Amino acid sequence: MSETVRTICDACYNEVDAPVVAVCETVDVRGVSVTDEFWYPVCPLCGNRIGHAATMDRNFEKMYAAYREARDVPRPDEIVALRRRYGFSQRVFAAILGIGVASVQRYEGGALPSESHAELLRQARDPQILRERLRGGAPRLGVRDRERALRAVEQQVASRIDYAVVRLDLLDCLPRTATPETGLRAFDAGRLREAVVYLAAHVGNLFVTKLNKVLFYLDFSAYRDEGAGFTGLRYARADYGPVPDQYDLVMAALVDGATLAYREQGDGRVIVARRGADLSAFSPQEVARLDAVAAFANGFATTAELSAYSHEERAWLETPSGEVIGYDLAQYLRLPEPLPAEGARA
Repeated sequence: MSETVRTICDACYNEVDAPVVAVCETVDVRGVSVTDEFWYPVCPLCGNRIGHAATMDRNFEKMYAAYREARDVPRPDEIVALRRRYGFSQRVFAAILGIGVASVQRYEGGALPSESHAELLRQARDPQILRERLRGGAPRLGVRDRERALRAVEQQVASRIDYAVVRLDLLDCLPRTATPETGLRAFDAGRLREAVVYLAAHVGNLFVTKLNKVLFYLDFSAYRDEGAGFTGLRYARADYGPVPDQYDLVMAALVDGATLAYREQGDGRVIVARRGADLSAFSPQEVARLDAVAAFANGFATTAELSAYSHEERAWLETPSGEVIGYDLAQYLRLPEPLPAEGARA
C-alpha cells in the first residue's frame, strides 16, 4: 500500500501529509493473540504514529476477522444471510435469540459479539435449535410472529434434512479428473477421509478453521516436492486464508459422527477421530508428509497464528479474493521443508 493521509499529528499538532506504513505486530483480542500487518500514519515531522480513525478502523477489521476465525464467531455478512434465510426481521431474530435488537444491529454492522451472544449466533445456524427455542417460548414475540417464525424454521429443518443427504454423497460424486487446479491429482474421497482422520489424531486442537490451513500445506507441499498434490482438492483465496473449494460441503460429508465428529471446546469446535486411520493406501513417504505437516501445525500456539502465517504465502497474496489458487505457486511455499527423496513414490 502506498498511501498518505492529510491529518493533524496528535504529538506536534502540525497538519501534515502522513505516509501510511505497515507495522507487523501482535495484539490481543479478547484472549486471542493476533499477529499481522497493521497500518499507521506516521508524522513526517516528528515520527509520531498518529491515531487516525479511518486507518484504525481497517486495523480493527483485521483484528476482528482473525478473532472470529479463531473462535468460530459468525461474520457480520453471515449473520445477515442467516437472518434473511429465515425471513426474519432484526426484531424477530433478536427476540428468538433473547437478545436486544440493538445488539443484532451492532453485530451485523461489524461489532464483536460477547462470548454468550456468539454462542447464540452459532446455534442459530441450526434450524432445529431455533425450532426448540420457538417451541419453548420466545416470550418477546407475539403469537402470530411466533407461529410465522416457527413455520419458516420448520421449512428450513425439512430442507436441511434433504440437503444433508446430498452432502453425504458429495465426496463420492466429485470428478476424479486430475487437472492443474487439483494439483495434477485425481480426487479420491477415501484418501481425503483417511488423511483427515489421521490429522485429527495428530494435530492438537484441530479446530474447523485450522483444518483449512493444514490441508493447504499438505497439498501444496506435496505438489512442490513431488509434482502432485496430496488429496486432489482445489483451493480458493478466502479473505482470511486459503481454503479448500466447497469446504463447507466437504466437511459436511466428512464429519459424519462415526468416522469423524465435532467436540465443543471453548468457543469453537474441534474435529476428532472416532477410529484410527487406515494408512494401507499411503506410501511411507506420504505418511511421512502427514507427520511433517502435523508437526508443522503443532508448532503454532494458536489457530490464529497459523492463519496469520498462511497470509504471508505468495499463493494467498497473489490470488484475487474468491479465485482458485494455482498450484504453480507452491514453489514459493515457505514450510514445511521438502522431505527427503528416499521412499518417494515412482
